[in-house]
Order: sequence, then C-alpha cells, then structure tokens
Amino acid sequence: MEVFMRNVPEQMTENGLRSQLKPHMAALSVNTYHCQKWPQKNFAVLTFLRNADGNRFLEKYGQTKPRAGATQMVPKLYILRTPAYCAIGKHQPNPLLLKSLEKEEKDMTAKPKAELAQNISKTGSLKVFRSSSLSCGTWGYDGSELVYVPYFIFEGSAECKFGSRGLVLRFDTGTRVEFLYASTYDITTEDAPEPSFTVNLYEAPRMYEEVSTASAIITSKLASLAINSGNKERMRVASSSPQHAVVVSTCFVYRIALDHVMPATGISLERQMRALLKISGLPTFVQHRINSRPPRISYATDLNSLDQALVSTRSMPWNMKYQIRKLVSNGYLTPSQVQEMIPHFQLLVARNLPDICVETVRKFCSHIPFAGRETDSQDLELTSLLRLLKSAEEQAKADDLRCYLRGSPRPSSDTTAMVHRVTVTPAGIYLYGPDAEPLNHVLRKYSKHHEYFLRVVFADEDGEQVRYNPRVSNEAIFHDRFKSVLRNGISIVGKKFGFLGSSHSGQRAQSCWFLAPFIFEGALLYDRPLIQKLGDFTKIRCPAKCAARIGQAFSETPTAVTFPAGTVREINDVERKGRVFSDGVGTISDSVMHKIWQEVPSMRDQKPTCFQIRYRGAKGMISLDTRLMGDVILLRPSMIKFEGSTSMSIEFCGAALRPLPMFLNRPLIKILEDMGVQHSWFADLQIQEVENLRIITATATNAAKFLKAQSIGEVAHLSWLIKRVTDMGWEFREDRINSDDENPRIEIPRSHSSPTGDDLYGIMDEIGILEEGQIFCTYTEGKNKYQVVRKNCLITRSPALHPGDVQFVDAVEVPGGSPLLSLSNCICFSQKGDRDLPSKLSGGDLDGDIYNIIWDPECNPSRSHSPADYPRQEPDNLDRAVTRDDMTDFFIKFMETDQLGRIATSHQILADQKQLGTLDPSCITLAELHSTAVDFSKTGVPVDIKKIPKVNPVRPDFMAPGPNIKIEKKEGLLVESTTAAEEDRDDDEDFSPYRYYESDKALGKLFRAIDEHQIFSDLRKFSTISSGGQTLMDKVWAHVSRKCQSIQWKHHLPEATQIRDLYEESLCTTMQNYSEHPLRPISELEAFVGDILGRNGSQSRKQRDLSVPMKEAFNRDVAYVVRCIVGSRDEDDGERLDEALERSMACFCVSLGEVRSVNIGGRRTEALVSFRYVAAAVCLKEMDRVFPY
Repeated sequence: MEVFMRNVPEQMTENGLRSQLKPHMAALSVNTYHCQKWPQKNFAVLTFLRNADGNRFLEKYGQTKPRAGATQMVPKLYILRTPAYCAIGKHQPNPLLLKSLEKEEKDMTAKPKAELAQNISKTGSLKVFRSSSLSCGTWGYDGSELVYVPYFIFEGSAECKFGSRGLVLRFDTGTRVEFLYASTYDITTEDAPEPSFTVNLYEAPRMYEEVSTASAIITSKLASLAINSGNKERMRVASSSPQHAVVVSTCFVYRIALDHVMPATGISLERQMRALLKISGLPTFVQHRINSRPPRISYATDLNSLDQALVSTRSMPWNMKYQIRKLVSNGYLTPSQVQEMIPHFQLLVARNLPDICVETVRKFCSHIPFAGRETDSQDLELTSLLRLLKSAEEQAKADDLRCYLRGSPRPSSDTTAMVHRVTVTPAGIYLYGPDAEPLNHVLRKYSKHHEYFLRVVFADEDGEQVRYNPRVSNEAIFHDRFKSVLRNGISIVGKKFGFLGSSHSGQRAQSCWFLAPFIFEGALLYDRPLIQKLGDFTKIRCPAKCAARIGQAFSETPTAVTFPAGTVREINDVERKGRVFSDGVGTISDSVMHKIWQEVPSMRDQKPTCFQIRYRGAKGMISLDTRLMGDVILLRPSMIKFEGSTSMSIEFCGAALRPLPMFLNRPLIKILEDMGVQHSWFADLQIQEVENLRIITATATNAAKFLKAQSIGEVAHLSWLIKRVTDMGWEFREDRINSDDENPRIEIPRSHSSPTGDDLYGIMDEIGILEEGQIFCTYTEGKNKYQVVRKNCLITRSPALHPGDVQFVDAVEVPGGSPLLSLSNCICFSQKGDRDLPSKLSGGDLDGDIYNIIWDPECNPSRSHSPADYPRQEPDNLDRAVTRDDMTDFFIKFMETDQLGRIATSHQILADQKQLGTLDPSCITLAELHSTAVDFSKTGVPVDIKKIPKVNPVRPDFMAPGPNIKIEKKEGLLVESTTAAEEDRDDDEDFSPYRYYESDKALGKLFRAIDEHQIFSDLRKFSTISSGGQTLMDKVWAHVSRKCQSIQWKHHLPEATQIRDLYEESLCTTMQNYSEHPLRPISELEAFVGDILGRNGSQSRKQRDLSVPMKEAFNRDVAYVVRCIVGSRDEDDGERLDEALERSMACFCVSLGEVRSVNIGGRRTEALVSFRYVAAAVCLKEMDRVFPY
C-alpha cells in the first residue's frame, strides 16, 4: 500500500524523514515500510508491506491539505514543525519494493532476539554534538608530555554526528568533513573545561562543499559534462583552503572543539560523551587530557626549509634524497625532525654504497614509531632515531654481504626494473619504492636510467579509485587537482617529472608513467624526443588512439628475444566481406619457437606454441606453423599499429603455458540461464565446489593437494611439510596457521569453477581445414596433451553481456599429420564463413584475447541467440597533430567518465528484474553501451549517459555485500555481517542504503543456497582440534632432536638469528609495500598465502592487482632465505655447502623461541610466526637427506 505525503520540507532528506517518522511508526507497531523522499521536493511516498499497517497510519494521520482560503484544520502530523498531509496513493506499490520489504522482515525475524535487540540498540544510539571549531595538526611533545600541535584551524559552528560508518561534521557554511571509521586509529575524548574529540587518522579525511556555494565557473563546467549532469548535492574538494592544502596530506590528527550548550536530548555533554564508549562499531575511544601547544614555526616554512636543504645537498644521490623526502611525504616524521637528521644521512652516504643507503632508509621507515599515546617522547628524540637508523644500516649491510656470498635475492635485471612509485590522491602525493616493476620496451631500452622514470597512480585516500556518485561532483578533484599534476608535473627534491604515457591496462588502473629529463647518447632526452624514438605517431589525430599506440611501449614485456634482420616478414590478412578473420595473429617457424624456448627460461619446461608479443609497432599473437622453413616470423597488417620503430627485439607479454581455469561469473550465468540451461546444472557445480571446500581440511592429503594446486606456500614447501608431518603420525590441524591457509580463492556463489571448461588463447586456423562453426581446441594437463571433440560446445569471451555473446560451436578432430596437431593450449578458429567467430563473442579478435569454452555434456542450452553487430565507433579526431596536453586531457576524461562498472551493475539488476532477462531491450541497450565503454580508451568516444536505462533502486539479493572478514591470530577467519534492515539509515542523511529482494532467478537461488557463516564455522571446526598443550612444531622439533642428537648445531645459532631477522624484515616490507595504504599493512597470513583478503566477500580490483606482485616478491624472498639456510645458490643443485642440516636445525630452534612482536607501519605490532614453518620444512628435508632411513 502506498501513502502520499504533501507539504514535506524541501530540505528534508529521505533518511531524515524516516528518522522523524520513527516514533510515529513505533506507536502504531509498524516495523516494515519504505520511505521515499526526492531531493528538493515537498512530497514523499510511504510504502507499507501490509495494507493494514497503511490503513492504521492513515486512520491516525490521514488528512487532506486544505485549499488556500479554506478553513484551517488542526494538522495531525508535523515534520520539523511543518504540517504534513497524508492520503492514500494513486499508484500500485512497486512489486520489487514489496519483495524487498518481505525480505527485510524475514531477515529480522530470523535473527535471535538478543542479537536483534543489540542491533536495534546500536541503530538507535546515534550521537549528535555541536562543534565550535575544527583544527588539523600532529601529535608532539613538550618535554615528556604528549601535546597536540594544530597547524590549521577551521573556525565556525558545525554539527558533529557519529554514524555507523563515520564521524561527519557539517559546518553551517556548507563545508562537510568525513572521518571514516575504517581510516581512524582512535579517538581521544576530553570533557570540561574544554570538551573535544581528537581524531587520530591513518589518512586524510574526505571534504565536501555544497554545490550551491561552489564557484560559478565549476558549476558551469558541471552542466557541460553529461557525466555530471543532474542534481549534484555536494562537491568533493581536496582541502578547505590553500593554507589547509599545505598540511592536509601529512597532518592526520584533527581536534573537534565541542560546544558547552546542553543538547536537545537533555542529557549532559559529559554523560553523552561517556555513552559513546559503550557503543559497538565505533573506533577505539580513549579518555585522556592532552594539552594543545601552538607550533613554533609554520608547517609551510618548515617544509620549504627541508626541501631547500635537500636540493642544496650535492653530495647525496637523488635516490637517497627521495627516501629522505618520503619520511615527510608519507607522514613518518615532521620536516624539522628530518632536517635535523640530514647531517647523519650525509655520513651514512659517505660510508656506504648507494644501494645500502637506500635500503637503510627503507628499513628505517618501517620501524619509526608514530607519535601518540603509545609512544614515549624519548622514542622520537634524535638519539633514538639515530639508534634505529644505525640498526637499519647494520641489517642492510648484513643482507648485502649475504647477497654477495650466497647469491642475490634481488629480482633479475633481465626481467624487472627497480622503479619509484608515486600515488596522487585528492589530499597529497605519496612516495613509494623503488620496487621491482616488470620490464617494458621503454625501461628495457633505457636500462641505465630507471631512476628518471616514475610510476604514477591516481587514487582516493584509501588506495581505491575515486568513485562515481550520482549526487557528488568530483569535478574539482579531476579537473583541478589531478589535471594540475598531469599538466605541471611532479617535483621531487630537484627532479621535475612530466607525463610520458600509459599502457591500456595502466589507463584502466588510472596509472601512467612520468619522466624526468636525462642525458642519453650525448643529448638531453625528455618526453617528446623519447616518444619520437618509439615510432611515428604524427599521423594519428585521435588523442585516445595516439595514447593507446604510445602505450604499447609501456605494456609489460618481462622477456625479449632479438632476431636478425630479415627474420620478420609481412603477409596479407585473411579478409572476407569486410571482416578480418586473422585480426591480430601471425605465425612463426619451428626453429624460431625453439630459440624462444632456449632464450626464455620460464618457457623451457612448458614449451608453449603460442605467444603474445610486441614488436616495433606491432602487437598480437604469433603461433607455430610447422610448414615454415628456417627462421621466419610472419606478421600481418592488422597487427601493425604504427611505423617508425627500429627495434629488432620480439618482446613477450604472455604465452600459452597452460590452460587457465574457467569461472562462471554472474553475467555469464544469466546468459546461460536465458539460453535454457537448467538451474540444476549451476546448483550441481556449486554443491561440488562447496563440498571440495569442506573436503580440503578433512585430510592432510587433500589440504596438501589444494595448497599445491593454488601455489600457496609453494616456495616454503608448505604442502610437503603437511604430508611429511602426517606421515610422522601427527595431525596437521593441531597447528594454528593451517586453519587459515585454506582460505580459498573461490568466491561462492559469486563464481563457480567449471570442471569441463577452460580459458585459452584464440588463434586462426592457418591451414584452412576448419569449416564455418568449427574449432580445433587443444589443452595440456601436466605432460599430456588433449583435444576437445564434441558438438555444440559453448564458447564465449569476457565480458559477456549480450545474449549472443555465447555461441554454439563444434570442436572437431583434424587429420593425422596436420600442423594444427603441433599446437597446444589454444583454440583455433575457422577462417571460413561470412563473419569471423571471435567478433561475435563480445567483439573479440586474435591479438591476445582469451576465450572461454565449455564442453560439459550436462550443460545443454535449448536455444541460442544472434550475436551483436555494433557499428564501428568513429574516433574523436582532431584537425591537427595530437599534443601531450591532448593526451593528459583524455587521461582525465577517461578517469572521470569511465562507466564500465556502472553499466555492468545496471545490466545485472535489469537482467534479473525484466521478464526477458538479457533479451530485454534495456539490457540490449546496456550491452551496446558497454561495448562503447570498452572501446572508449581507443576511440575517445564516451558513453552517452542519457542512454543508460533507469534502474529500479531495489536490487536482487545476490548483489548484497558479503560478510565482513577479519583475520585474527587466535580465531582465524571471523565473519561479520549486517542485514539491510540493520544498517544505520541515519548514518548519512544524503544517501539511502540499497534495499534487496529475493531473486527467483538462478543467481538468487545460488546465492541463498550458501550459508557463508556455516561454511566458515565448519572450516574452523574441521581445521582445529585439541593439541594437548604441546604445539605441533614442538613435537616436530622433539623428533628432529632425537634423530639428530649426534649433530653439533648450536654454533650456528647467531647466524640462524640473523636469517630469521632477514626473513621477518623481508616479510614486514612485503606486508607494508603491498598494502592499499602504507600505514595499514596487510596481515602475515595474507603475505604468506599470497592473497590479499577482501573484507566484503570479494577482492577489489586493486587487491587483485597487488596480490600477484606481492606473491612474487614473497616467494622471491623465501627462496633466498631457504638458500641461506641450505647454504647454496640453488637449493636443488646438489652443491650444498657444509653443515646445511646443522644450520637448518639452528633456524628451527630459533623459530620456536619467544615469538617476536614486530612493529608494522609504526602503529601496529604483530607477532610473526611463519618462519617456523619455513625452517621446519627445510630442516625435515635436510634430515631426510642425511638420515634417509
């Protein structure tokens, strides 16, 4: 039932109205209803789940608004002292909204009463205060006393509100400051005579201005951009003023001065502040009086003085100055503290090689304590800091000596480069690195000048991309803050870096390359001359396409092989009826393939036959053609994107080393459902996947197989250790860390592994033996090669949104002796027919696209749909040559208007809600818009936002956020969740939480079939058993001691301690370098298993991107530590130095000592325990080698 409300205050927000109605609804015992209020409108709609509830509400508050001049009646309902008039609505309620209300009531009913009462208490405990001012500063010390040092003060009255996600200040002037709890370390409270909250942050707060108070120029810009059209209620800004901009990026302590006025609740201010301590879900509160002390010198003056001192110090290399400047930029120390240490840094440089100096300061960073209540003033005095610096120097020198004696742990310069990284956020510029970066063409060519290249990422304060919000304008962030950096460059202690270019994947990640000028071959090289040396781009008139072509040189190509002139030739494309069947693919001879295997170590064992390459201005795939004689590489015109390069090296982006596992994602499941695939097929896959998850921890064999298959702890021999310990008669589940190692990468039900399907590179049948609608598919398992032979296989490519993006295809055999039989791990497409099959699959081609094939006989779609055939987008060309400013403008435009996520989300919602599913016209429109958005980075043609269909605000339940996941040392994985009904709707009055209904489609059924809490509970139950007081590792050590009692090993204890310290230092560095924020490192467990855990059920894109290099870095470090223990350059080379067993026993013994709590990121300590597993595995292996029986 709908009730229409008139005369509601226009300024009232939806959540504000709901808050006003709450006592009236409670009096009527109405719990389940929806309130909808449009911005700046004087009406609202109430939707009741039951007609009886609506009728009761109308009986008490129903009233017609009197006409002008009519007799005034006493209003029955007031909203903020304004009479509101309610009447039955003229429209039927939204069926999906009613379904969501049913789900809300069902969820609340299912909650235990005690838990429900707790949640209601939490929701009702919103606290509101009045503030007289806000200041921004740092912690400092006056002698031994902790003091607050304000560097900037916001004067003005504000409302201070504690919600469920953050503390929000709304100034009467329209400025809004948000302190998210996720970025809050703690809050210090002080009562009379000067009551205040002092918020201690990890990162800068979010700041906004009301659009009505913003610049008229910016407002006009908003209207000119389709992306920003509509009602923008507030504007994101980088800082409140130029003075605040100086300190906002490094001063993370904010003090909120509170008014003494008695709150409207009648509760005293002191009592209200004390009540906050009892509310769950808020940050840590500490009652402590901390005096304020004005700064002795302004922050800007202090910072300028430091920069001048660093620039004028000629005896110090730039990369060392970079590390010193990072101490201030990333908030480790104040400018005055760092300037005081400069003479000591100079002495450090005078007595050490540059690499040792840089490593010293990096280690020093990770051990600096942050000022605050938990840090004694003496810990930040110069003498203490110099003691930390000296310790870091000794560690760096010891590591360097160990490198020299036993082989370097550093990444090979043949495949990676050490590159500095910078993150630009709305608030500041943060410095990282140098870290190992996969080589690309540019880094390979200028291998002696890597310090002049800078990897720059544009992100929000939490490391994620600046999010699109329909009610918030990000204009000032993109066009003022980010564009100024792209246009004006970044100055870092005397070097000025300017925009150079970005790869296609880098653009999606909002990452690009900057360059500082340097002398190369006797001439000054800067951005434009460097690009001219890459090739001829003068004929390209589209900024997007020009950026994409230049970006080819920045594609990651870790390996390269040089061939003599004449090896590479050009052949014609295979074309028919305007279609290019060979789009992006060429061929190589057998002898060239063998030379590639010989030159690239990673390819020697798997021996791939298909390679993704870059060569001069060409990009795409090359595949083996055994008919070619001699050294021959054949490229096609469709592969060549620009001319002018003189490089003779074939650079490799990837190779078909093995088949990739296939996963069914949400869009694909929906398309398959609309093709007639039975729900039971999806359900069976899910049941099997969940069962596999439970089986993993049931036995040591299963767990070990899983760890090995997922490459978890591979270098540390974790799977071998589990099997070995089990063979010794002990239960591996006795040990704490193993209970969490089985945290799978399977996102249930968000993705489902297909047992009879693979992801493979696509190439063309060069022989011409395949007919239209046929493919040849081959894959390997271990050393065995297989073929897929089956009619009506399903083939697709991600992202698939159009119902025709999945097609039937016949996988056929080819005659014996066919050249196709020499291929492996690929799908060969036919070159016959009116249209090439790859183009039918989400607009695919053969330049490196990976295709998904399903040959499961149980998957039987009853129908197929015609593929999409969108018109080619004409590039947005200029009437002149493209300039650097054109490309930076496009980079900004791409960041601001990239709508892929929004379109994909809208498609999921509408595909579930519409009767025709993905065949509905609205979904067909979204699929085409998605195609436009994908090509945007190449064509420069953005999506027309006005064409995006309107989406119902009610979403299917499978789109609800997953449970929050916490890693705890004692408890393992902790799962927390809140239902939609439990969310604090008063947290942010400007935005309403989504409502969810139970979907009756396949995705909804799969979603509800999984009880994540029960699964994690079962995992903990299966993976933890009583150990009888003695730990598993203690038992293993006792066994080793008995068997090796004749071995003298204790003289290795000092070296073993150094090896443990080396391992834990490397581990801490990994935990810090690969976190989304330097002050919030990832956990030891995440680093050990090589996967960063997403808190809301799935990883973010950045967490996925960080997990891969993190795992590589951790494995590299562990491999080196193992070599240190064994005493050889290669653990398996049979040339171990003497006393490998003795050294491993000493390391095992050291690992079992008192667990060290290591300072991580200055604010958190963590007890590191994983070294014992590395040491135990090596020790047992050495023991078995020396005592085989």
